[in-house]
Amino acid sequence: MNKLQLWDVIELKEKYCLVGTTWVFKIKKNHLNKIIEYKAQLCAQGFTQTNGIDFFKTYAPTGCLNSLRTLIAYEVENNLEFHQIDINSAFLNASLSETVYLAIPQGLNLDPRKKCLLLNKAICGLKQAPLALYQRLKDWLNHSGYTSCILDLCVFYKIDPDPIWIYFHVDDIAILYKDATTFKHKISSELDIKDIGIADLILGIKINHHEDGVSLNQHHFIEALLELYGMSQYKTVTTPLVPNSHLTPATEVELKEFNTLTINFRSAIGSLNYLSTATCPDLSSAVSTLSQYLEKLGIKHWSAFLHVLKYLKGSQELGLIYKRIKHNGIEA
Repeated sequence: MNKLQLWDVIELKEKYCLVGTTWVFKIKKNHLNKIIEYKAQLCAQGFTQTNGIDFFKTYAPTGCLNSLRTLIAYEVENNLEFHQIDINSAFLNASLSETVYLAIPQGLNLDPRKKCLLLNKAICGLKQAPLALYQRLKDWLNHSGYTSCILDLCVFYKIDPDPIWIYFHVDDIAILYKDATTFKHKISSELDIKDIGIADLILGIKINHHEDGVSLNQHHFIEALLELYGMSQYKTVTTPLVPNSHLTPATEVELKEFNTLTINFRSAIGSLNYLSTATCPDLSSAVSTLSQYLEKLGIKHWSAFLHVLKYLKGSQELGLIYKRIKHNGIEA
């Protein structure tokens, strides 16, 4: 924190609007569900910020999954390298344009009644932190000669002399180029990065590299979902929903009965929606159907959700495959 000049310690004044803090402890796992890193992160309590005083704009673009899949298809067809890097302490690399005063965090040997912190950099939890990081990356890429894509502001490209494509989602950066080492060397002189090498897991998607292409699946995510809802040992089914089934909104009695189960159905459907938009398009119809009943839920809708999980148990090895096409001249 001292190296990054994260904050200045100043005298506390009554007129300052202080933003609270909390410590968040995380365990980072890989696609095999093995622990790879223990993390402690100081986070701002964004709900204590005041609009028009310590934050203004907050919207920040994030990379679309459609863009990522399109770039993977392009990478396969053009035989490029697909590498990945992470930005260490990502938000701390972004400067703030607003004046933000931080309450003394727990563990810092300062008197919170007399001192406070004037933030120089963004930290996780600030409402404007994602925008500040995006602007930092965008400015550097533009300065280095990259152009942002019109349809996705998190995709940048450059002809140098071969095309190089950059995709990022917050602090996860994918590089598609014939020699990714060149880009890594340049960005490492500007930002503190972690070189992951050939992309293996990005945005929860497992990337499997083959001689003739790339396959994507989320076997690890599905396994965790089955375990979460106690469906790991159930028999599989062959369709996402029961054939010829017709769901209807729950009655008031059914709704009260379902509410006694204290199940977060929105979260459950959100997990399925993530899978359907990432690597399991075969779930799209089921997700669309179940999403219609979020306000009128009953046991029958929950049973339909569990049926989808049984289908996932039998299809978890499936995914998306991108193969290189062999061109043998003109076909008619």
